[in-house]
Amino acid sequence: FSANAASWSELRSLHVNEESVERAMGQMLASPNIGTLVDLGTGTGRVLEVFSKQASKLLGVDSSRDMLAIARTNLERLGLRPELRQSDIYALPLPDASADVVTIHQVLHFLDEPQKALLEARRILAANGKLLVVDFAPHELEELREDHAHRRLGISAEQMTAWFNRAGLTLERHEVLDPPWLKDRKGLTVSLWLARPVAANISKASKFKALQ
Repeated sequence: FSANAASWSELRSLHVNEESVERAMGQMLASPNIGTLVDLGTGTGRVLEVFSKQASKLLGVDSSRDMLAIARTNLERLGLRPELRQSDIYALPLPDASADVVTIHQVLHFLDEPQKALLEARRILAANGKLLVVDFAPHELEELREDHAHRRLGISAEQMTAWFNRAGLTLERHEVLDPPWLKDRKGLTVSLWLARPVAANISKASKFKALQ
């Protein structure tokens, strides 16, 4: 991540049309006031910028200082000063139920343990919160493992649903965006998943806290 920080936007543009993805994300989170938004693996801070007019509080988390430095520069140039924190995505320095919206944009395919990251996202979600995940659908571009450190070649709808279920989340909406162009006769499809905490799990969590 540190080696690629300066060219992160360029790398992303090689794989997906960001304008189309951001438009779809906006349609999924269409509320004019989404409260506190936490962007995990915030990278250049673009997701924070996209939702800056809708969120009353913005928080970006990333494990890379280089990424956070770029995000801070990009956002301050626009007059935005969100809270940016360096942290492990598997152990977020945030209290339970502190986020109204959590976004994970093109991050899970880099992780060794996506399930663990989703469990942490679920932990910080408010009872009526929303989790928006954006990632690649399954593909066969093996070069992304070596060139861009991808741990997995996309994520299927079945796999994501299984992860959600184990994390106490229920899938509310799933959209697929076909590749907007083909590069060397290859293209990447993007999937967007919107999930909410399962009500039964919320009740169990509340009872557990009451006994502590």
